[in-house]
Amino acid sequence: MTGYGSSNVENDSLQANVSVRSLNHRHLDVSVHLSRSLQALEREVRALVESRLDRGRVDVVVQASFRDPDAETVSPDATLVTSLVRSLRQLKQEHELAGEVAISDVARFPGALEVVEHEINEGRRREVLELVSAALDQLEAMRRSEGDHLAEHLARCLEQIESAAVRIESLSATGKAQRREALLEKVRGLASEAGMDEGRIHAEVVRLVDRSDVSEEVERLRSHVTQARQLMGAEVPAGKRLDFLAQELMREANTVGSKSASAPLTHEVVALKGEIEKFREQVQNVE
Repeated sequence: MTGYGSSNVENDSLQANVSVRSLNHRHLDVSVHLSRSLQALEREVRALVESRLDRGRVDVVVQASFRDPDAETVSPDATLVTSLVRSLRQLKQEHELAGEVAISDVARFPGALEVVEHEINEGRRREVLELVSAALDQLEAMRRSEGDHLAEHLARCLEQIESAAVRIESLSATGKAQRREALLEKVRGLASEAGMDEGRIHAEVVRLVDRSDVSEEVERLRSHVTQARQLMGAEVPAGKRLDFLAQELMREANTVGSKSASAPLTHEVVALKGEIEKFREQVQNVE
């Protein structure tokens, strides 16, 4: 389910911005991007997100800089600087170059000066994690709002699936009776001509007609719809189970379609499968 949240703080010791964005995804996929000074918090930030969300592709960006002068220091690499100065002076002497080795020559050489970051103390750690939590609060609020609209759409899909099941059941029952009578009429004439036992022929006709009966499939369709409504009303993540029910609904619809013996029934099955597909697509957005 999509959503976005952000938070920021600026005080005497810290300037930080947090953004959390989520996109639809069948599983939880968390990507964490931290500024260099916060790299030690990556595991805790990831764990916090995973404790709050169950599905979605989630992108977390935390940019922060500490204003505490003790947060980091600049330290020279003594071995590298010594070797660098010696090499520059040697080049000057060998090639009779003018000028002296300046501090600017050393400072701009990669690795000569290193920023040494000190361990993040408990106060800074807690402040950053609280910012991430506040951004997650916003994201979840947006996702709940989207979820309310999504629930209405899913409820309409389930109503259409249920209505289609009722129509299919009615068409199937009518068609079953008509097929039985039509077959019996033909078989009576053939049985009379061939001298066959009419009772045995009648039993065989009933068996053949019953093979196209879809009452069990319709009952399972209704059962899956009931389960889906119960899951939607529960206060727990239900996206994966709803996805499974969508697959089962389509399985029953395909079975009904394979048993269809009339154009009207086939049309209803096509409409049913269309509604199930709409339901399945939207279920991918449910946590």
